[in-house]
Amino acid sequence: MNIKQRHFIQKSQIKELQEDILKHYDEKFLNQIFPKKARVEVIQTEAGDTLYAINNVLKLWKSKDGYIPVLTLLFNKQVDLKQIAVDKGAIRYVSNNADIFRAGITEIDKSIKKGDILQIVDENNHRAIAVGKAMYDAKEMESMNEGKVIKNLLCVKSKVWNFIKHF
Repeated sequence: MNIKQRHFIQKSQIKELQEDILKHYDEKFLNQIFPKKARVEVIQTEAGDTLYAINNVLKLWKSKDGYIPVLTLLFNKQVDLKQIAVDKGAIRYVSNNADIFRAGITEIDKSIKKGDILQIVDENNHRAIAVGKAMYDAKEMESMNEGKVIKNLLCVKSKVWNFIKHF
């Protein structure tokens, strides 16, 4: 991914961005992403991706599924997201951008709602390996024995992750 355009946005545009993010996340998440004084840079890539750097740190990627926190925030525990844990057999597939199937899940956050953005962690260390989007509520997932339940949006082998590492 190559940068096509990058620019800083004004305070009024930051407020609009925050209001848009609040449609998908809570106030706590917003406060974890945006410090009191924030300079927000919008980065457009040649591939059509939009990323947001806040005070020179890449924090969000805007995809068709919404605003996705970058994995480094999850690695460093700078944001809290609902989560599911997968067994060690699923880690390799999830890390290679595979969607998450019910059979590989060992723990489900009971507050997950369909459409929530959540982190996928390994069952032993609870370390983030991907960000996904829930296809079902937690209760529905728990009652299932098989099938795809989480859409993988961002993982350690994705083009966005590679861009972030070199930013």
